[in-house]
Amino acid sequence: MLKRILAVIVSASILALAVSALNYVPQNQRESDVYYLGIVVYFISTIWIYLLYYLVVGVPSSWIIDKYRKQYKEKTNVNQYFMEVSLYSLVGLFLGTAYYLLMGSEQAYLYNFIETIGFWVVALLLYFQALWILERGHLAKYAKG
Repeated sequence: MLKRILAVIVSASILALAVSALNYVPQNQRESDVYYLGIVVYFISTIWIYLLYYLVVGVPSSWIIDKYRKQYKEKTNVNQYFMEVSLYSLVGLFLGTAYYLLMGSEQAYLYNFIETIGFWVVALLLYFQALWILERGHLAKYAKG
């Protein structure tokens, strides 16, 4: 459970930092009389939302995926990794579609739909990668040496 919480914190931080950097407007491109958020303020205001989504949606869905994946052990680590990536991607597609349909606007735009699905897939893959690194103990060999 501690590894899942740590994976939530790491993946939410990476996602919030990436979104903050993408939405930052440099000083020379800012309009006058318009207030722009800085990277730190944007990061602090978005990380809470991402932590909530990861805790409410990410952790339970990863438990379900892990139960399913333990039933089907692959012979090689590469096959196991790609099966897990595929499962997390499919869950991301499903959750992104459900989120868009539940919170969507009155008119459906293909660009917004693809953006929403892409965001959910990237978010779940970040969580999977952080959890995969923590579960396999890849960081332990670097901490010892």
